[in-house]
Order: sequence, then structure tokens, then C-alpha cells
Amino acid sequence: MPKILAIDDKKDNLISISALLKALVPDCNVITSQSGAEGLQKAENELPDTILLDIKMPQMDGYEVCNRLKSNEKTKHIPVIMISAIRTESEDLVKGLGSGADAYLAKPIDEHVLVAQVNTALRIKYAEDHLRKQKDQLEHMVQERTKELRCLYNISNLIEKPDLLFEDVIQGIVNFILPAMPYPQDTYLRITLKDKVFTTDKFCETASKQTSSIVVDGKQKGVLEIFLSQQVKNNDNVCYLKENNDFIFNIINKIEKVAERIEVKEEKEKLEAQLFQSQKMESLGLLAGGIAHDFNNILFAIMGNIELSLYSLPESSPLRKHLDGAMKALKRAKEMVQQILAFSRQSNVEKKPVNVQFIVKEVGKLLKSSIPATITIHQKIDSDAGNIYAAPSQIHQIIMNLATNAFHAMEKNGGRLELNLSRVDISSDQLSIHPDIQPGKYIKLTISDTGQGIKKEIIGKIFDPYFTSKAVGKGSGLGLAVVHGIVKNHKGVITVDSQPGKGSIFTILLPEIEEKIAEIKETKDALFLGNETILFVDDDESIAKMMKRMLKKMGYQVEVITNPEEALDLFIKKADQFDLVITDMTMPQMTGASLSENLRKIRHDIPIIICTGYTNLLDEEKSEKMNVLYLMKPVTFVDMAKTIRKALDGIIS
Repeated sequence: MPKILAIDDKKDNLISISALLKALVPDCNVITSQSGAEGLQKAENELPDTILLDIKMPQMDGYEVCNRLKSNEKTKHIPVIMISAIRTESEDLVKGLGSGADAYLAKPIDEHVLVAQVNTALRIKYAEDHLRKQKDQLEHMVQERTKELRCLYNISNLIEKPDLLFEDVIQGIVNFILPAMPYPQDTYLRITLKDKVFTTDKFCETASKQTSSIVVDGKQKGVLEIFLSQQVKNNDNVCYLKENNDFIFNIINKIEKVAERIEVKEEKEKLEAQLFQSQKMESLGLLAGGIAHDFNNILFAIMGNIELSLYSLPESSPLRKHLDGAMKALKRAKEMVQQILAFSRQSNVEKKPVNVQFIVKEVGKLLKSSIPATITIHQKIDSDAGNIYAAPSQIHQIIMNLATNAFHAMEKNGGRLELNLSRVDISSDQLSIHPDIQPGKYIKLTISDTGQGIKKEIIGKIFDPYFTSKAVGKGSGLGLAVVHGIVKNHKGVITVDSQPGKGSIFTILLPEIEEKIAEIKETKDALFLGNETILFVDDDESIAKMMKRMLKKMGYQVEVITNPEEALDLFIKKADQFDLVITDMTMPQMTGASLSENLRKIRHDIPIIICTGYTNLLDEEKSEKMNVLYLMKPVTFVDMAKTIRKALDGIIS
């Protein structure tokens, strides 16, 4: 609805003009004023679309009113049509237009000319208003875009700095975004990325929120949230931010680049740490393998001499009790060496029927002698718990590893360690809890402690390789990963239940078997003796001397050599005099494999037994290809006797 202000000191003129305008200008609103001062006040308050101004008025004529209207910022853009009945000369017209009037009419006024002038003035006013509005909008857009570009430029410079921490980069981005917002004083930002939160100062959440996801490699890694104050939300003129806003899109793109760069860096650091850990473990494995090999040689010599002593003593000798005790200790030492070799990946783990009860009891005794009295150990072993098909050393390793972790969790304040063993039936209804196993009978092993517990945010990672929550030097990050791997390899399942401050419970289910454990009895009556001639080669003099006595005890003729090259020279001279060659695998001048190959070149049918402490050098598959028998050190009297007969009696040629 157009608004027209008519200023004239004569009331009759105002009535006529009002009636005329209302009749010929649709929906117009006519405001009248009978003085220049009143007209100026109404013009400023009402802001009409056009002003009809009489020139001749008391106190303030039309020229003065027009000058003041055009000098006022609020009214200067309103078109003014001057009306005069006295001065119609050209100089009056010029004076009127010079004062700022947009048109000049003389009385008496032609009504059609008046309406045409008013409509023209209205069109000009609307066009100019539209242009000014567009100009203001463009200037505002340029200002806003300049702020956005400055923000993006600053963010680009920030993320290119290589030495800044991830936290500093994201907080810097938050700080740069806020000034670029349309209403920075009423806007709050929050970025959540990699489980960390970054906000603007005086942050608060409001009902008016825009959320944009931060995505890397198709996975949501975080979120950018923009909150507007209630005051801004209630403003009808506010331009609410949209998800497809280019500025927000560009910011998200830059944050995603930072997140991607951080992930690449973290992955690189993780791989480097794993490589370092793997190399460290490989070095430890090689060291452990070397120690185990040397220790096997020592055990071999000790075990052989003790067995020779046992076979030489009468059954009634009081020394037998002491020697039997030493043999038991040696067998345990042998098992420990097998575990070391398994750790260094130089041992093939053999599975067999095992009663877990004995292993749990054995570990319990070992723990009681090695952990402080501030930690009490309790065992609850179900005598009905049956057998499992497993590698005894690995089951021992599982229990020791979990018990050691429990000890570390209670090391500072002490506590209670429980080792429980029972027999359970897993039905098909319970498979939702244990989806990785089949229904049936299981042996349930639980190891619990009252220690510090495991934090919720890391409990899902404890079985990951190289993950450790312990301090540097306290753990390799492989313990629970190895336990998990062993349990899976035995077709079992392991679960953990833990609460910070209340301790942890590890539960292992291993499938029970019906097969019984075969009893093995080794006596002198079971020996396989002979009288053939044997060439024995080993660079360790203590083993060479012991084996000479052992083989003679079995009835054989023995030629002992501690240098493989000398043994080869002797065999060249007396090849037909030997019925069997027994050689060590690892010797400085020549390996047992090389010696065997050279011996076969001289005499292709000579039986050969190779003794080794390294299964990565020789195992059953390799020995079959070489057409030899092999024995893992340390070798018992009985195993040596049986293997010799196996070789001599033509099982291999």
C-alpha cells in the first residue's frame, strides 16, 4: 500500500488532494500536514513513499522543507513533488529542482497529470529502494565472503604447519571459524574428533543446532556442531546455516584432511612400533633359541650321566631316590626349554590328551613360591573335570600369562588370585553368548583377581597384538594376544569381565575329550639293546664322553669323534666297519646335514640319526627328505635305544 504525505498550510487543499489521490491511486494511504515543521516530523516518522509539497507556507516555505528533507539520511531518498500557484517562471522551477525536488507542478493542477507524477514518483521510489537493498545485500555478501575466505586461508596456513600438535590444530580451527560466522557473538561451536572435544570460549548448547559429520575413508570420525543463541533463533531475519553451505563444507573438508593426516601418522607410528616390537621379539627369539640349544646340550649331558648312574645302581641303593628327584627336575627343565623354543618359533607344538587339573596345580605351586605374601592364591579344582586335546606347555603358558597379569594388577595393594577349574555343558541356547564354539562338554578355567580392573575404553583392545596398558619395559603387548591365539588354536573361547577398581575375571572354555591319558612306563626291561658298531659325532666333549658310556651300556661298539671333518676322514677309511652314524646337527666345521650328505656319497645305505636342539634346522618332514631319523635334545636313554634299533633294523636304509 503506497504511503503519500501531503504538506500544505491550507486545509481545503489537503482535503481535495487526499480525495483525488484516494480515488485515482489504488489502496493509497494519504497523510497530511499543515506546516513545514510538522511535515518534516511526519516524514521522518512515517517514511512515506512520495511527498506532495506546497511551496508557499508561513514560517517555513517549501524550498526550506525540501532542503531539510534531502539533508536527512532517513528521508533523502523520498521523491518530492513541489506544487506552486504563484511562481511559475523557469527560475522558480530551477530553484525548486535545485532544492532537491523530483518534480514541479503548477496550480491549478490537472488531476491526471498529478496522478501520473505520483505514480512515476512511486515507481522511482520502489526501483531505487530495490537497488539500494540489492546493493546492501551484495556488500553484506562480500563482507561475509571476505570473512569466510580469511578464515579458510588462516585454517589452510594452520594445517600446513608440521610441528603443531593435533589438539592445537583443531582448537585453532575452532577459533578461526567463530569470527567468520554471521552472528559470532551469539554462536557457539564444538568439534568432536578422535574422542576429544574442542569448543569456543563460553560454550553452551542450545536448541538451535546444525550438525556436520567429519568422515574419513567412508567412516564417521567426528562431528562439527554449530549452536545459535535463542536471541538469534527468534530473529526472523536470521539466515540459518545449512548443511550444504559452501563455507561449512570447505571447513569440514579441511578438518577431514587433518583427521586423515593424523590417522596416516598414527598408522605409520603404529606400524613402526609393531615393526620395532617384532624385530625386538625376533631378536629375543633368536637369543632364546640359542640359549635353549646350549642348554639342551647341558641337559643332555646331565640327563645321560644320571640315567647311566641309575642303570648302574641296584634297586636298593639309597642314591636312587636322589637321582630320581634329579631326573624329574631335568624333565621339567626339558619342558621349559620346549617353551622357550616355542616362543622362538623353533619348536613344533605337539598336542595330546592332557588333564588340566595337574597343570593348574603345578602353576599354583609355582606362583606361591614366586609372588609376594600380600597376594593370596586360592584354587578350586573340580575332580570331575576331564581331559582336553592340547599342548601341555601352551596350557601352562596360558595360565602363567593370565596369572602374571593378575599379579601385576595387584602388585601395589595386594589382593586375591583365584584359579578355578570345572566342567560345563554348553547348549545350543548358549551359543549367542559363545558364537565361536559348538554345543558340548567343555573344561572351564577361570582366573580372577581383585586388582585395579580394566578401563571400559580399552577392554575391547586387550587381545590386539602389541597393545599394552603397562608402562614401558613392563610388557611387550603380546601376552594376551598369544593367549587368545592359543585358545583359538585349541578350538576354545576366552572372555573377560572387568570393572575398574573391582578386578578382572578371565574365562576360558576348552572342549573336553573322552580319550584317556595313556600311562607310559619306562624301565630297563623295555630297552632295545644291540652289538653293532656306531660312529658318534658331536663337538661337545661332555656329550661325546657321556654317549660313549651310554652306547657301550647298550652293548654297542662305539667310535666317538668331536670334529665332523675328522669323522668324515675316518668314515672314508672305514666305511664298511660302521653300522650306524649318530651326529649332532649344529657343529662349527660342518653341520650334521652336510656330514650326512657326504657320508651318503661314500656309502648310500648307511643309517644316520641326527640329534638337534633346533627344529627349524631339522624336523620330521626334512628328515624324511634326507632319509634320516632325528632326535630332539635332550634324549633319554630309552628314546635313544629305541631310535637306534629303529635305524639298524631297516626301518630306514
